[in-house]
Amino acid sequence: MKRFLAALLAVVMVLAVTACGSDESSKPADENGAGEAAYPMTVTDYLGNEMEFAEAPQKIVSLSPSCTEILYALGQGDKMVGVSTWCTYPEEAAEVEQVGDTYSVSVERIIELDADVVFVSGGTAAESVDALNAAGINVYSTGAKNVDEIYESIENIGAIVDASDKANEVVTGMKNQLADLEEKLADVETKSVFIDLGGLYSSGSEDYLGTSLALIKADNIALDAGTNSPQLSAETVIEKNPQVYIVMSSEEEFDRPAGFEEIDAFKNGEVYYIAYDDPNTDIITRDGPRFIEGLSYLAGLIHGIE
Repeated sequence: MKRFLAALLAVVMVLAVTACGSDESSKPADENGAGEAAYPMTVTDYLGNEMEFAEAPQKIVSLSPSCTEILYALGQGDKMVGVSTWCTYPEEAAEVEQVGDTYSVSVERIIELDADVVFVSGGTAAESVDALNAAGINVYSTGAKNVDEIYESIENIGAIVDASDKANEVVTGMKNQLADLEEKLADVETKSVFIDLGGLYSSGSEDYLGTSLALIKADNIALDAGTNSPQLSAETVIEKNPQVYIVMSSEEEFDRPAGFEEIDAFKNGEVYYIAYDDPNTDIITRDGPRFIEGLSYLAGLIHGIE
């Protein structure tokens, strides 16, 4: 149970901090598109931090599971010298040295590894980021409020590591996946949905998960909650009466509030549990190359499509 709560808290924190990013463009200043990158390259990350890369990074650390997935999808696995304890995909990531997690980072070890760049999500591990910057190591932060910004993150990382062609290939594949999914959903009716990340926390209008539910004809009842990763009251959930209720925990660990038996989702058996160790948890909550797979999985639960 403690392990589950720690993992869930990490998900909620990442959804919240990525929503607080800069509104400035995070595209590299050099926008040559596909093909060979031009160095030195000046880039601005999701939080508005500007940095320069004299050449393509050869030693990479990722403290973000999403960034790790992106980097491997871009063919950069052989350059990975450090990852976080949350970086569980692909399997090859388990062979890379772990240098910390969302809360605690071994700055000394990253410096010893002579990392050229450290990728993070949002504003996590802020003190460690400052220390790494002071040591002359570029720390690039990613984040996304919607699916288009997920594509942008992949393209930006691709530009930094001189893999723009591969990044374009990955993004095109994701867009094709989404187009196929939307075609499958063309004739289904929209359903109201609540995604319970734990303790009635959910994903709102500033989070890629919350904003992407509309793409699969799901009306997110937390969308207008007015805060990042909002926590709804039990009374609000009951009042909004979602047709589908998705719980990011096992059924045994779900503490159902009083009165929820009156919600349509509970009345009609439209409650779905996704345990923290279910592989689908990662594809739903990570803003990386598999996110469209996560939406497809959710669409299957919500609308019964295959």
